[in-house]
Amino acid sequence: MPSSATIINTWRRVSATTHHRRPSKLSEDEEDNVSSLRSEPCGPPGDSPGASFLNLPTEMLGQIISHITFQDLGAMRRTCRNAKDLLSEGDILREWLHRNCTAHLLRLYPAPERVTFAYLSSLQKRYAIATEAAALYTEYIERKIVRHSLMRLSPYLRDAKLKEDFWEVGNLMQERMLPLLLTVQHYLESCAAVLADPLSHAPQRSKAPATTQKWLVERERNILESYDPSHLADVYDFWLFLIFTHNQLVRPPSYVGTFERTFRGWKANRLPSHSLNFIIVFGNLNALSQLMRLRSFRDRQKKVEEWKRKMNPATCYPWRKLWAGFELECGRITTGEQAERALKVKPQDGEVFSNGARAVLVEQGLLDQDADTAIGTTQQCTDFLCHIAGYDVLHILPSHRPTMLVDEDTEWCAVCEDRHLASDCPTAYVRH
Repeated sequence: MPSSATIINTWRRVSATTHHRRPSKLSEDEEDNVSSLRSEPCGPPGDSPGASFLNLPTEMLGQIISHITFQDLGAMRRTCRNAKDLLSEGDILREWLHRNCTAHLLRLYPAPERVTFAYLSSLQKRYAIATEAAALYTEYIERKIVRHSLMRLSPYLRDAKLKEDFWEVGNLMQERMLPLLLTVQHYLESCAAVLADPLSHAPQRSKAPATTQKWLVERERNILESYDPSHLADVYDFWLFLIFTHNQLVRPPSYVGTFERTFRGWKANRLPSHSLNFIIVFGNLNALSQLMRLRSFRDRQKKVEEWKRKMNPATCYPWRKLWAGFELECGRITTGEQAERALKVKPQDGEVFSNGARAVLVEQGLLDQDADTAIGTTQQCTDFLCHIAGYDVLHILPSHRPTMLVDEDTEWCAVCEDRHLASDCPTAYVRH
């Protein structure tokens, strides 16, 4: 019997030939004959390599298909009707799921009784967005924080040399940030669902709208307590860094004068904190990644204001398109009532994650009750960067960093277990 790699390569060649061959002009009779042939599920029985492949036992198909990428899995579903039916739900998809998805991702989004392709698509979308965000944050750390700090310490340091030395550290930081970003993504998605549709999350389907602050705090606490306490402590440190970063991105420095504001085109009024927090909650990592790509304060502030305007059903007709772009679950649709209810929410600093996580960590004994209650300070950012890099990244050159022990590296990634998947994703940290 041919090997699994041979079967997969044969399948790819057949599907590529079928889908990328340019059709020639035919007469009406010939078109009728061709259309009748194409209506067959997979061609004549026994003659097509694809038909022979699909006739293999289910256990063997599961073992073979579990080794292909998600992109190839989607391409295989589009080859014929039988392949689509076979790969829409069932044990083959469950086998692929447990082989290719990290344990941490499955803990956040447990697999249903019947694993469907829509469920896999949602997981893949969440994982791809989190990986892209990890790459963008790593690039920002290297370009805006580490490079400026080390250049001040060593003015004669060559920029190209610093980029080359920091590449390995950047990959390590990206891998360590990935499980933290996945947890943040899950938290924001859960909070957005509660705020936009509280009735579906109320106990016993209560008819009274459960929108009191006490009820919302209880729901948030339930979400936070579902995470591992030690992992939640790392996520809390990362959240403080995230708030510091985005405050720097959307708010110009307070020390600049009127001339510089006018010259650069900065608005005199700073972006309200509740507007940024609203985008963080309902835009999730997708919106934050888009803000990271913009290069000026003015563009980021205009983008946030544009999002809030386009997400309002009363002021913008194609409002569903933007809401759908921020959705992480395939097939989920935001109603007009949910959008209007969400737009009434004005979360202030600390109300999103910080206060709730702090209370849970203090109760677990993982955070000192007398610790600094400020959110997103420079010192908190510095502490997180040194913690995630494993050394004083702002005062020690990457080429002089201490050697990391294997136990330390394994301990950091134990919550993810499959850290190599971060570098296998199409979007990864690259040197600029």
